[in-house]
Amino acid sequence: MIQRARHRHSLALLLDGKTFLAGWSPERGTLFLPAVSKGTIGDDVAARIGIAGQTPRVNVFGTIALVRLFGRPSIPPGVEVALDPSSLPAARFLALAAQGEKLSFRDRSPRWMVAHRLNTLWNGMQREITTVNISEGGCALYWSSEAPTVHEALAVRVSDGLFGASARAVVCWKEACSSGQQRLGLSLVGDARGLRAWRSLVASVASSGARAG
Repeated sequence: MIQRARHRHSLALLLDGKTFLAGWSPERGTLFLPAVSKGTIGDDVAARIGIAGQTPRVNVFGTIALVRLFGRPSIPPGVEVALDPSSLPAARFLALAAQGEKLSFRDRSPRWMVAHRLNTLWNGMQREITTVNISEGGCALYWSSEAPTVHEALAVRVSDGLFGASARAVVCWKEACSSGQQRLGLSLVGDARGLRAWRSLVASVASSGARAG
């Protein structure tokens, strides 16, 4: 049987706290997004979400587990997203904000300021990139010439060797630099083996005495 291509949907939502908490299920790791979508179960979702009255915005990623095309005021149409494991900390962060906690991005896991070389595969081309910082959820890096767009995916080689691990990464933000390069923020998603290898790398960097920023 020929499988259909999975599509990626991008959403930007500002939700009131009550709506976010009603759609957040920490036990199942799912989040209901009250936005009409043409998506189908199994499609990828990248969403930038904020809580009304709070400054922070976060990016979450996952796959559509349920589509509700019709609804009523108490049960709106939208999609239920099964979040990637790497997006669960961001969802918990938003849940605290939705409960009225005054938070900043300093409440998230630390960023370790380290220049670590990564081999990437994007658009059919391999490229070695050096990070600016890394965290449990991803990294920031500089990219010269043509770069992936926000919400676009690429592969990252996390460890070397015959049985080295790779992970899928999604661009969650992008900004131009005066040097002509572009600075990208990557969020690691998907493959469990690659995520475990990434967290092992971050733990090694943290124990090395690298500066947190």
